[in-house]
Amino acid sequence: MSDNQEIKLNNEEEQIEVTVERKLVALYTLQQIDSKIDRIRIVRGELPEAVQDLEDEVAGLETRIENYNTDLKKFNTDVTNYKIKIKETQALIKKYEEQQNQVRNSREYDSLTKETEYQSLEIQLCEKRIKDATIKIEDIKTNLEATEKKLAERKNDLQVKQSELQSIVEETEKEEEELVAKSKESEALIEDRLLAAYKRIRKGARNGLAVVKIERDACGGCFNKIPPQHQLDIRIHKKIIVCEYCGRILVDQDIIDQYNAKN
Repeated sequence: MSDNQEIKLNNEEEQIEVTVERKLVALYTLQQIDSKIDRIRIVRGELPEAVQDLEDEVAGLETRIENYNTDLKKFNTDVTNYKIKIKETQALIKKYEEQQNQVRNSREYDSLTKETEYQSLEIQLCEKRIKDATIKIEDIKTNLEATEKKLAERKNDLQVKQSELQSIVEETEKEEEELVAKSKESEALIEDRLLAAYKRIRKGARNGLAVVKIERDACGGCFNKIPPQHQLDIRIHKKIIVCEYCGRILVDQDIIDQYNAKN
């Protein structure tokens, strides 16, 4: 091999190394940006869920209070109606008793006596129903008071969470927009095939990590040990290496240092 051929070959190898390095730096950069976006959305994502849960609970408590008030109104009406019926029945008994003083035979007297006894039983039944309804009214009032107290607490919690959410949205909205723009810029530096692979890995990976560094001779994603030969391949940047266990793209400290130097 001539000197010129050897120089050309060395230059090609150097170019390959630089190209892979640039790809790895671009991928690691994209991962860092996307992870920051993820953290913002996770924080903001938990709060809307908490707000929604509280809104649902408040609505449920309000419905329960409405039902309690409806039941309370019904039982109070029942008590009033039973009391009216008792007065009406007492008036009938008094009427029958007056009629007993004017009867002409024992048959009429017995008939009025039976009617009086029947009306007396009606009064006892009404009194029992009043007692039952009164017990239910007291139970409802107790539950209503507890529910109203709980509703006041949940409304206060909701107001706090809504305030927190609004504050976080205001604080992070601009930052997220800037990060999304940077993410698009970084994506433009990565070839389509590699970008598609990154997104596929990221979608299926825990915590959205598609690019991870080697930590203590292990994958920074799944923590499985990386064979020495693979570690060497990762360090020389000849090609992009993925973890044989979890499929994440692996980078060494040199790539991270290059990223840190630019940021």
